[in-house]
Amino acid sequence: MTDTEHAYYLQEVAPILPATVLDFHTHTWSSDTWKERPWETDREGAKYMVTDERYSAEQLLADGRACFPDRDYQAVCFGYPSPAVDWAEDTKYVAEEAKRNRGLWPLVLAGPSLGVSREGYEEALDAGGFHGFKVFMNWYGDDYGDMRVEDMVGPTERALANERGLVMLLHVPRRGRLADPVVQAGVRWLSAECPRAKIVLAHCGRCYLPGEMKAAIACLRGLDNVRMDTAMVMDPVVLQIALNEIGPGRLVFGTDFPIAAMRGRRVQVWDHWVDVVLPGYPPSAFRVEGDNYHAGYMAREIVLAIRWAADMVGISDAERDGIFHDNGMALLKKE
Repeated sequence: MTDTEHAYYLQEVAPILPATVLDFHTHTWSSDTWKERPWETDREGAKYMVTDERYSAEQLLADGRACFPDRDYQAVCFGYPSPAVDWAEDTKYVAEEAKRNRGLWPLVLAGPSLGVSREGYEEALDAGGFHGFKVFMNWYGDDYGDMRVEDMVGPTERALANERGLVMLLHVPRRGRLADPVVQAGVRWLSAECPRAKIVLAHCGRCYLPGEMKAAIACLRGLDNVRMDTAMVMDPVVLQIALNEIGPGRLVFGTDFPIAAMRGRRVQVWDHWVDVVLPGYPPSAFRVEGDNYHAGYMAREIVLAIRWAADMVGISDAERDGIFHDNGMALLKKE
């Protein structure tokens, strides 16, 4: 970090962080566990998100410590949730990485399209130290089509999550995100089907923009087993809307490392988000680079969005600390 960047961190970011930061949404992977490198194929949508072929747990933790150098950084982590992955190899890789590195809380990829038996999940959960499921995304790119929540979580996954009180981290489908009535119905259905599961909607239900969150948030009323993580959500108004409706106890901090290790910010342009970043990152959809501005880690922009939303809503310091640590730890506690 430059001196200017570090000074900005100390002044604007560090004062609102608790002693330990729990990041509830991160990845670790190796392309050695993949069936293919998506962006090297001609598959539709395969070049939507171009990234490094390896992102080790050591690098994940190093990125977290670089972003929050004076805090104890811990992370919920999972593999590469796309059709490129080999489930058995990815599961083994994530389990081994988590065992070798203190402060990691692993989730196993799960979904009916993977063809994993109940026994296969049980073996992974018991032997690999997994704390729940990261629901598998069986598509490339941002064409979410007519996929439903009901299609993404099968009876085996639902039964195990409910019986064991597992975390179920869900990236909701469809172009309309959580604002889509079909997705909303699916989330309500999943909440009712799995009352003991700890359901977390990734990226605040993919609501990165205020209009999306405004149209979506009311569907979570009364769904006490459904939470949201803040991964890549950098608009304070989005989080203000969420805090006003569901309260700070149902929000958990997440980054989406390695994506949030880029220096830049996710912004709204017309009706979509755009990642404005400094030079040096591979070309990818909705990613624009420039060098005529200052920028820091995207993970810190998420923290700042929480800071301003918390200030606008007026939550207590303890409630804000909960977003960064205690709320997530409560979900990881095994029953």
